[in-house]
Formats: sequence, C-alpha cells, structure tokens
Amino acid sequence: MKIPKVTVLMSVYNGEKYLREAIDSILSQTFKDFEFLILNDGSTDKTAEILKSYQDPRIKIINNEKNIGLTKSLNKGLKIAKGNYIARQDADDISLPTRFEEELKFLKKNSNVALVGTDYFLINEKDKIINTINCLTENRKLKEKLLEGNQFAHGSIIFKKECIEKIGMYREEFKFAQDFDFTLRITEEFDVANIPKSLYKWRINIDSVSVKKKTLQDKYALLAIELAKERKKFGQDKLQTLKKEEINSFLDDYLITKSGFQSKRNISQNYCFWSKIFFKGKDYKNAFKLLTKSFANYPLNKEIWVLFFRNFLILLFPKPIMNILRYIKRNIFYNQVNI
Repeated sequence: MKIPKVTVLMSVYNGEKYLREAIDSILSQTFKDFEFLILNDGSTDKTAEILKSYQDPRIKIINNEKNIGLTKSLNKGLKIAKGNYIARQDADDISLPTRFEEELKFLKKNSNVALVGTDYFLINEKDKIINTINCLTENRKLKEKLLEGNQFAHGSIIFKKECIEKIGMYREEFKFAQDFDFTLRITEEFDVANIPKSLYKWRINIDSVSVKKKTLQDKYALLAIELAKERKKFGQDKLQTLKKEEINSFLDDYLITKSGFQSKRNISQNYCFWSKIFFKGKDYKNAFKLLTKSFANYPLNKEIWVLFFRNFLILLFPKPIMNILRYIKRNIFYNQVNI
C-alpha cells in the first residue's frame, strides 16, 4: 500500500455549520497525494452524518466515543499519521486550492525549514474577508517574536514528521494555546518560516473559541512563553520536571493566582479586541454585539465608549462629513494640544 506524502489532520466537535466548506477545501487541493484524518471528537450534532456522506478514499474518520478535547484528539491523529509531512486544518476554516502545493514546493526549496505556514485572511460567518494578516517570514525574526506571541495561523501550517519524533506531540496540559506551545518547541530544534501569500482563511464568529475563550487562550499563551524562556535558560521547563500529581496545582496557581484568569475586566478587553476586528471588516452587526458583551462585563472600560462613539459616527455621517471631522482632529485639535 502506497504511503501518502502528506497527512492532513483535523479534529471536529459539533462543527456541522462550516464542516463541508473545510473538507471541500482540502479535497479540492491541487496537490493530491495525501490522507485526510478527521477525528470526530464526540460530536452530538450532524457532524457524523456529514462525514459519512463523503466517499473519497483519502478520508479516514476516527470517532471518539466521548469528547476528549482538541489536544488529545490531535495527538490521537498524530500517532496513526502515515505521511512524511503533517498538514493542519481547522474544521471551520478554508484552505485555498494551491496551499499544499506551494507549501511543499517551499519546503523542497528550503530543506533547512521543518515547519511552514502562510499569510491568511480573517473571514466572518458569511465568508466575507474582514482582515488580511501578513506574517513574519524569516526564521530568525520569527523565533524572536514568538517569545512575544504567536506568529502562525496554526491551521495553515505543514511540518515534517521528524518534528514530533524530536520534540514530542502536543502537550495535553495545554487545554488552549496547545498549537503555540507546540510551535515554540519546534522552533527550538528546527528552522521555521511563513510564505508571504494568503493561502488560508481563518473564520472568526462571535461564538467561536477564538472569540469566547480569548482570555483563557491568552493565559495559556503567556504560560507557553514563560516555559519557553525557562527552556532557553535552563534546558528544561516546569512541566518537564513536575510529577503528574503536581501539574494541576501548578496550572491553577499560574492561570488563576498569577495571571488574574477570567477577571471581568480581562473578559471585557477580550470582547473589545474582537469588536475592533469586526468594525474594521465593516461587520457592524457583530461588532456592536461584541461591544455589548464587553459593556456587560466591565462598563468602566474606556475603550468601549471610544469604539462605540467613533463607529456610531461612521454609521451616522456620510463619508464627506467624516473627512471633515478627521481634518478638524488632525489640524485643529492636535495643534491646540501641542501649543
């Protein structure tokens, strides 16, 4: 039996709404030599029914009897992956048709690189592009900036299987930001890159994990950075030295006590962050919904009021009047301040 060059790995939990688009975007890739491992993580909606409707022999469905979470599902897939390359795909996102072809071509040309991602589009639930994200591309700069925050759309990456043979799989202690922790550990052993071309569409909607759980994701991301700095300094980190029974206590201390996890103010700031993204994409309906959620959590957040009045004016006044307001702000207000 021929071994596929690439294993595409995707986990889905109650993803019926966008699942077909995600699957179809993989099946329509110009590069065809892959197996497509889809882990149905105990879904209770029509996910199983949608998966059964596909007859493509490259698709292999693994059904979890109960929901075990993204990290464990991905590791379950990695253990049975046959490809020499692993490509990730999220169940509500879209890969552009030439994504695999261009990533593999890049890896062949740059043999020192073990993991590559791409620039990407942010899209809403109606597939409308609301932002374009241009990523850092060069290995040295990526490694520097990764110690400040994630520089990859994880759903867009392909990496060599030797990465997991060297650094291990996703760490199951990370319920969120497992992709960031995984990438950080890869960069400590291998060169990485991003292709300066948008080949992936990352879907953002007000009910997605990225929006609803951003505060929690941020805390785990900060933990991933702190542990990466420990490895750089000492050659190992706390999660590698603690006993299993000590890990939960350590995580509780970091996420709740040290990081102020899930404070109302942090949650409010989270919704403000995504509200700005939706305003930029002119998706005003969802932007104002998120702003309302921000207000409900922390009404004293000044950024709420700035966002509200600024965008209310944009909707209320036609473009010529907004240009006049900007002129007044730039040429009169600033001049008075600087006097």
